[in-house]
Amino acid sequence: MHFNAKRYLHGLSKRRIWLLLILLPPLIYLLISAVHFDRFSVKQKISITKDSPVALASNAMSVKPMGEIVSRPDVFFQNTFAVRQLYTNLYAGSAVYRADRQFRVLLETIRTSISLTMPAEGIAQITYYGKDEKIGRSLVGYYSLRLIRKTEEGLALSKIRGPESQVPVLMGGMEIDEHRAFWRPERSLSFVMICIFSLIAVLAFLGFLEWTDPSFKSERQVARYVGLPIIGSLPNLNKIYAALNVERSS
Repeated sequence: MHFNAKRYLHGLSKRRIWLLLILLPPLIYLLISAVHFDRFSVKQKISITKDSPVALASNAMSVKPMGEIVSRPDVFFQNTFAVRQLYTNLYAGSAVYRADRQFRVLLETIRTSISLTMPAEGIAQITYYGKDEKIGRSLVGYYSLRLIRKTEEGLALSKIRGPESQVPVLMGGMEIDEHRAFWRPERSLSFVMICIFSLIAVLAFLGFLEWTDPSFKSERQVARYVGLPIIGSLPNLNKIYAALNVERSS
């Protein structure tokens, strides 16, 4: 066992340049990740003033001005009825809601990936930023139309009419941007697993090369091969050569 360990370590030392192969799979993973689009932003602009009334329910008491909705977008995005309707649209025929993992994922996506801002006077913008472009399109499209519809209801409930509170309309189509990054924190586990696999694979490969190397590894192997006893052996000639060079230079 001790001899095999020494033999393996000697093989690693002899082929140490091959250890650089351990770095190859992690580098390939990072390069592929760097060129792959893994985030998408989907934006939709809507012409609407901050004073426009938005109906959150079917009574006048629930009408809020657009400016207040922007300051608390969760009351608009996380409305229970709206989320259930969106869930039904995305996953037709399913009505189990909170018992379904997809419903919980949808709730979390709405909570963390979609926002409502007013980047300029008279313009609202609904933005999705996340990993799934298709879901982003669905969310932004659904909530854009819902904002227009709820503003129409708000105008009807509050009896407001006038140029300062006109019914909002979509401003052009959706804007979609693709994003990529050399590194993201969620890649840490995959990166570590690839490093471990690469280390094991290279060490196993070098061990296989050493094990299949036909050269003699010990005096016992030489004696067994030639059928004669070994009465002596030379030590490591590299060390002798280095010692002689030191003596010559001194």
